[in-house]
Amino acid sequence: MRRSGLKQKALLLFLMSCMILALVALPQPIYAATAYEAEDASLAGGALVESNHAGYSGSGFIGGFTDSNKGSASVSFAVESSAAGDRDITLRYANGTGAAMTLSLYVNGAKTGQLLLPATSAWDEWGTKAETVTLHEGSNTVQYRFDATDSGNVNLDHIVVGELLPEPEPEPEPNPGSPDVYQAEEQFFSGGVVRTGNVLRNFDSAGARVIFTVNSASTGNKDVTLRYAKSTGESGVMNVYVNGVYTTTTSLASTGGTDAWANQTETLPLRKGLNTIWYETSGGAMSGVQMDLLSVEDGITLADRGATVPYQELEAEKGTTNAEVLTPSREYLTVAAESSGRSAVKLSSTGRYVQWTAPAAANSLIVRYSMPDAPGGGGTEATLSLYVNGVKRQALNLSSKFAWTYGNYPYNDHPANGGAHHFYDESRFIVGDIPAGATVRLQKDQGDTASYYTLDLVNLEQVQPAYAMPADFVSVTDFGATANDSNDDTQALREAVQYAKSMNKAGVWIPAGIFRMNDRVNVDHVHIRGAGMWHTTLQGTNGKGGFYGTGGNVRIADLSIFGDSFYRNDAADHAGIEGNFGTGSLIQNVWIEHMKVGFWLQAGTDGLYITGGRVRNTWADGVNFHGGVKNTMISHFNVRNTGDDAFAMWSDSMPNENNLFRYNTAQIPVLANTFALYGGKANKVWDNIGADTVTASAGIAVSTRFNAVPFSGTTEIKRNTLLRTGGYEPNWNTSFGGLWIYAENQNITSPIVIEQADILDSTYEGIKFSYNQQISGIVLDGVNVDGAGTYGIYFDGVTGSGSFSNVVVQDAASGGLHNPNHAFQIVKGSGNSGW
Repeated sequence: MRRSGLKQKALLLFLMSCMILALVALPQPIYAATAYEAEDASLAGGALVESNHAGYSGSGFIGGFTDSNKGSASVSFAVESSAAGDRDITLRYANGTGAAMTLSLYVNGAKTGQLLLPATSAWDEWGTKAETVTLHEGSNTVQYRFDATDSGNVNLDHIVVGELLPEPEPEPEPNPGSPDVYQAEEQFFSGGVVRTGNVLRNFDSAGARVIFTVNSASTGNKDVTLRYAKSTGESGVMNVYVNGVYTTTTSLASTGGTDAWANQTETLPLRKGLNTIWYETSGGAMSGVQMDLLSVEDGITLADRGATVPYQELEAEKGTTNAEVLTPSREYLTVAAESSGRSAVKLSSTGRYVQWTAPAAANSLIVRYSMPDAPGGGGTEATLSLYVNGVKRQALNLSSKFAWTYGNYPYNDHPANGGAHHFYDESRFIVGDIPAGATVRLQKDQGDTASYYTLDLVNLEQVQPAYAMPADFVSVTDFGATANDSNDDTQALREAVQYAKSMNKAGVWIPAGIFRMNDRVNVDHVHIRGAGMWHTTLQGTNGKGGFYGTGGNVRIADLSIFGDSFYRNDAADHAGIEGNFGTGSLIQNVWIEHMKVGFWLQAGTDGLYITGGRVRNTWADGVNFHGGVKNTMISHFNVRNTGDDAFAMWSDSMPNENNLFRYNTAQIPVLANTFALYGGKANKVWDNIGADTVTASAGIAVSTRFNAVPFSGTTEIKRNTLLRTGGYEPNWNTSFGGLWIYAENQNITSPIVIEQADILDSTYEGIKFSYNQQISGIVLDGVNVDGAGTYGIYFDGVTGSGSFSNVVVQDAASGGLHNPNHAFQIVKGSGNSGW
């Protein structure tokens, strides 16, 4: 390949001349850039140098990305990097087709994603497309390729490679302070807001926001105080939303400098339990604002790890019983293996019971249970008796319709195919007052006709009264929806949404009751609320229902979405919530059950916050960020009994970027992992709990499976607890670790940081690295592997290197370390033991 230093200098002068008029308004760039002309690059597959359109730099541009060269045309730049790290690469191109076109970007032979190149006004008008990529030290290849999945038909002029991007500032350790103080830097933020050290800043633009998630000991009006600093003179205005509902406007006066702190207090209506308090810039004069913390009257601490939930969970095998307690087992296709804690209680004759003492007052009950399927599938129905303080309260109606699946993946509802699993389902009931300290008994009485009831656990919860409709909302009942009947309400929902948008109403209200949906409803720029997720239920029919995002500024809150899917049907059935939610969206206090999938987010979603809900008993994933999702966070969700990954970020065709799973609890996915990252850029899994995986499973999987785009940026796995995780993959005849780093068909070379992890009682390996690829850039610090069915740390055919400090292994059945021939280079720091 030819390179001309003179030509590079001329190109830089050309770029500087294009920018000079903007220097009055823009700061000078912090970093220099290196330019590479496309005509000096390596061309293949029909790409060629052309000069028949004006405006290019250098001696020409590259054409030939035409349909006749689809699948073969490419231009490859040889890029030198003084050190490994991230750099911005800006492509200059022309697209006079009138429509957005695509090319694929490869770095060092690995596809990083598909580039969307919007149309330019003509072929002699040039646009730019910037991407951040990770380069090795020394020589690199950056290739733009017209793949078979691309639309091509663009011309390429040159690329500009920026200098190394600065390392991101270290994430502060969680520091919630006193129970009523919530640190700003620990919260969700979007709209241009950035974290600098222990504060948030950049609230200059409309839509800049921070959403505090707080925990209140009681319902009522509470004083909420924001600690902030503002260096500019004019007061700034912010809208304040509580649980997604606009509540007030606050004015932040100048404090005289960024180090001069002041307090701004509002009185806000909070619920008992989790609340969101959302500050968003609504006008100008917000430059120079920094936020430090929020203090909340009557606030209480959130869980250090896992979801903060409003219920108490009681295991059946830890209750008082006169029935059979299942012997703990992790053997696939057994009921015990799918039980929380790997054991349960089986009531198989009249008079058998299990009983607990209520640790707090409650008025509702969730039962996780297994009972027989019908001989031909489809489930059976029966009652089970509930006693409180020795007095029969009611007969609970149970069904096994949404349990039991058979055959080979993706499974079916035909018992004759064998391989029965997915034994459990759950049912919820409002049962009246249960005082703290009361005995709660589930008993098989004479009228309870199932041959057996295997009880895994119960949740006891004090359900709050139904919420009232906020001001300026329109009710779906005004458009023909009727609660608790057999008629479909989908069209009424659609008409209410359209009316609220066209009339600029605050939102759409769905009152208490069950409303039926035979299809999903598209949502964008609309606010939809219910009376609470125990009170408002959207009942899907024939595998359909839920919401489909088609744009930003969506709020969905305080409702349940229940389906009627009774086996996995990927092609036909709907997710509870799916699609592109753009920017500025919030989903809060939503419960999804018996759907194919809970959440399936798609490209275009950028800055969505999901908090405070549940996904239970799905046939596939609980939560999946499916390629192109950015700056999105889910927190304080409990996900249980999914048919595939509980939480997954799958960078399919394009990377998920800068997303976060934080403060979630994942229990008993009957297939796959509690948390999984499949490729992507700078994604994070922080402060979660994963428990009781079953088959083909890890507690946390960091993997390039399923044709994921490569990892880039720094992937962070911090402060997670994995309990009884890992599993066996019978199709591969191999086991997965509690933590599994798996390079499939490509190397993993971008940094992966694993800190402060507790990997407890793993079924097989505590930590496993596989398979037949290079894995480098791994950092483990403060990792505790306590109990493993085989090795504490296991390297399976991988090369590469990693840094290990404060990694402690104990009680690993086969030994602390398996690293044949030292093929993987372990750089040991201090504090390691047991391996």
